[in-house]
Amino acid sequence: MSAATALRCAKLGYRTIAVSTDSAHSLADSLDIPLSGDIRNIRENLDAIEVDVIHEMETRWKEIGQYLSDFMVSQGLDPISSKEMTVWPGMELMSALFYIEEFKKSGQYDVVVMDTAPTAETLRLLSFPDTADWYFDKMYKVFRNTVRLARATVGKVMSMPMPTDAFLKDLDLLKDRMKAVRQILLDAETTSVRLVVNPERMVINETKRAYTYLCLYNLTVECLVINRLLPEEARGQYPDAKFEEQSRYMQMIDESFSPLKMLRAYQSPTEVVGVRSLERLADQLFGDTDPAVVYSSEKSMEIFNRDGVDTLALKLPFSSKDQVELYKSEDVLIVTVGWYKRSVALPYSLVKKQAHKAEFKDGRLMISFK
Repeated sequence: MSAATALRCAKLGYRTIAVSTDSAHSLADSLDIPLSGDIRNIRENLDAIEVDVIHEMETRWKEIGQYLSDFMVSQGLDPISSKEMTVWPGMELMSALFYIEEFKKSGQYDVVVMDTAPTAETLRLLSFPDTADWYFDKMYKVFRNTVRLARATVGKVMSMPMPTDAFLKDLDLLKDRMKAVRQILLDAETTSVRLVVNPERMVINETKRAYTYLCLYNLTVECLVINRLLPEEARGQYPDAKFEEQSRYMQMIDESFSPLKMLRAYQSPTEVVGVRSLERLADQLFGDTDPAVVYSSEKSMEIFNRDGVDTLALKLPFSSKDQVELYKSEDVLIVTVGWYKRSVALPYSLVKKQAHKAEFKDGRLMISFK
């Protein structure tokens, strides 16, 4: 879907890049063109890249990578193994997100299509700036001061290398860039999410959960792509029961996700690989329309005052009151839905007030403050 969208955008004249965060290399397989950690031109107006975290460590964060490698060697690891160990959880997510910030700042591209891994990885990717921002704010200052104190005391007699000023400078840069990325992702006029669903019960339920969690992080879901539909002309090739099942699931999708814009793609008789196949898929999805159009910029969260009561409204489709936990700590409201948690920074006008009432209304969690 991502490759087809990128191809059609490029064909319409948009300077486009497709960025893959999927370690399975599905973007390269779809385009039938090898990709790497360096940007590669595919055709006019279209570039592509697959994020390679080892390449990122060697080219972008040399100080961080060098310190971590030296630290591993000091603990007895051989240099080759230590290089692999320098990649900590979340580094590949940061790499992908920083490309977004770079492209936004440079104005090099009109459209950036992010091809993401399956649901769990995508949620980690898109929630990462919010999570990282919390850790940086709460823990980074303590870590930096502790390192400087240690360098001046025990660091002089320890064999283990201490973080350098260049290392701390790189961490400062990461912190600032992550804040910039967060603002880009939360801008509904700039960034939106398109979910892909198959007409199958398990996939529909998984997509519903993804929709809920994306809204929890205040990301704009503006479109649903329904994939692998059986076309009417294929009735003789599949049992009637399969078409009846599809009809039931399409009704479920419509009831669950309406009024989201829905695009449709049909089951292909052959594997969708190569530019020609992807162009046919783009025809099914977009026809003569512009794939870069944002179908909705409705925000997942808003704060308003009604009848003298300040209210924070958070869009949480497919959730109920017993699934949600709320906790207010000074200037932060912590909202937990299932395994996912979000810290909502409250405006100054709500910091001194208490959340006294929470109720669901039209798929939104309405939290009143007094």
